[in-house]
Amino acid sequence: MTVPVLHHVDHGGDGHVVVLLHAFPLDSGMFDDLVPLLTGAARVVTIDLPGLGRSPVPRQEPSMDAVALAVLGVLDELQVEQAVVLGISTGGYAALQLVARSPERVSALVLGSTTAQRIEPDVPRERRQVADEVESSHSTAAVADSADEGLGETAHRERPELVERLRRTISAADPDGVAWMARAIASRADTTSVLRDLDRPVVLLFGAEDEATPPRRGEEMLAVRGERPTRLVVLGSTGHLTALEAPHQVADVVADLVRGLD
Repeated sequence: MTVPVLHHVDHGGDGHVVVLLHAFPLDSGMFDDLVPLLTGAARVVTIDLPGLGRSPVPRQEPSMDAVALAVLGVLDELQVEQAVVLGISTGGYAALQLVARSPERVSALVLGSTTAQRIEPDVPRERRQVADEVESSHSTAAVADSADEGLGETAHRERPELVERLRRTISAADPDGVAWMARAIASRADTTSVLRDLDRPVVLLFGAEDEATPPRRGEEMLAVRGERPTRLVVLGSTGHLTALEAPHQVADVVADLVRGLD
C-alpha cells in the first residue's frame, strides 16, 4: 500500500512530542489557538489528515488503517519514536487505530469528543451517503452544517466568529478528499478492545454542551478502561470541538498529562 505524504508542521519545542489530530471535515487549522499554548511544554506536531487541508487524497481504498499508517509515516519522517497523541472526534478514531497498529509509538492518549464504538454520529451507512453526495455534487455543501453542529451554545452566543471560521474551512476543502475520509470513517472497526488494553495514560475529554458526542460517551469509555490510568474531563460551556472552543483549558489538560509522564 502506498502511504500518502501528509501535510504537517513541526512547531518545535522541547521534551515530549504532542501530535494533534483534527475533526472531520476540518483540518489542522482548528488547533491554531491551541498550538502556541502548548509549545512551551512540549514539541507540537499538527497534521492534516488524508484528503483534508493540504494533504493529498490517497489513491488506496479508504480505511482508518490507511489514515493511521499515514500518521505513522509523519512520525517516521520526523524521527519521533513515541508521542502523546490528542485526537478530537475523527482524530480520536485515527488515534485509536494508530494504537491498534503500533501501541509502542504512543506514550499517552487524549481522546476528545469521540468513541471507540461504531455508533452515532458516525453511522457507516450515513457516512457513505455523505461521501456519495459530496462526490456527485463536487461540493462540500453536504457537510456545511458541521460548522454549526460542532460548536456548543456558548460558542454560538459568545464567539460567532468561530462559525464563520469553520464554514470557510469546510468550503475550501477538496470534495474528493472529504468523500475519501467519509468512507474511511464508515469503514472503521470497533476499537473498544484497543482502548481497554492500552497500558498508557488516557485522558477522555468532552464538552458539556456536546450533543453529537455527549459526556456519557466518556463515562462509557472510562468504564471500559477499568483499572488502567484514565481521567475523564468534562469542560463546561463547550461543545464538540473542545480544542477550538476552549484552547486554554485543553492546553492545561495536555500540559498536566505531559508533566505526569516525567
